[in-house]
Amino acid sequence: MQINNTYIKNIHRVEFTVNNSCTSRCKHCSEGKLPATHRLDSVRAAMALEDLSRCNQIRSVMTFGGEALIYPEIVCDIHRVAKECGIPKRQLITNGCFSKDNNRIKEVAMMLEDSGVNDILLSVDCFHSEFLPLEWERQFVTALCEYYTGRLRLQPAWLVAEEDDNPYNQKTRECLAYFDDLHIERNEGGVIFPEGSASIYLKDFFEKKPMDYSFQCGKALYTTPLDQVSEIMIDCNGDVLPCNFVIGNILEEDIISILKRYNPYENPFTKALIEDGIKGLVEVVGQKELNINQEDYYSPCSFCKAVANVVKRNTL
Repeated sequence: MQINNTYIKNIHRVEFTVNNSCTSRCKHCSEGKLPATHRLDSVRAAMALEDLSRCNQIRSVMTFGGEALIYPEIVCDIHRVAKECGIPKRQLITNGCFSKDNNRIKEVAMMLEDSGVNDILLSVDCFHSEFLPLEWERQFVTALCEYYTGRLRLQPAWLVAEEDDNPYNQKTRECLAYFDDLHIERNEGGVIFPEGSASIYLKDFFEKKPMDYSFQCGKALYTTPLDQVSEIMIDCNGDVLPCNFVIGNILEEDIISILKRYNPYENPFTKALIEDGIKGLVEVVGQKELNINQEDYYSPCSFCKAVANVVKRNTL
């Protein structure tokens, strides 16, 4: 089983959004308020991962949400297959607050160990602690320390930059210190993007600059060329995305067929992005008479995501 697609050389990373429900309402969330309407079909997800691993050298699999551990069985089904397929890095991002039953918390910690998860990133910062008590997260950490042998890291979210001494970062440092006695590895974390809830509740910390019309996908941080795909995400509704634009759905078609058919030059939006970057996308949006003003967004990626969401709604 081979993909043989000019625009896909090798898929080395696969990300799965397990669900779009969460136990928190964080001010910094890039997704904002989403309807809790979908959770991943673990059977189809496992089949997709097995098929991909037969013709790609996948190095990394990640599961996240929403809060992924609301459905730990789905998480574990995916990672069990990843382990069987010999994928070396098997990551989970979680806030650790999925149950208040200590027996269930311990059970999930053991499930994660058994399934082969080997890198857990635990979200710890002032934004999560506003809704999720640190004592609740600590219950999960304690269970992991007892039953889990893989890597565990605290994953903070920083506002503006880690070194910025704003009140939110000060509080986040206090949250991290709460776990000092457990000697948990601390990851560098990430800087908050002005998207979703963050663009509403934290807007005073972001400067809205004129759109960078020289932006090119694949040349900026966290982006890859749309005609040289090496990473994909499978959303909780089954959608397959190399970036923002949906190219198929694993509930309707097998993943190999979706990737074999992939041609970014057949989609006017992705074609414009490849050939002329964000400038080209703006031109196509104007030609299609989509009511989206690029100057309303903080970054080219935010604008592109908004365009993709409108295109998806119009094709449903």
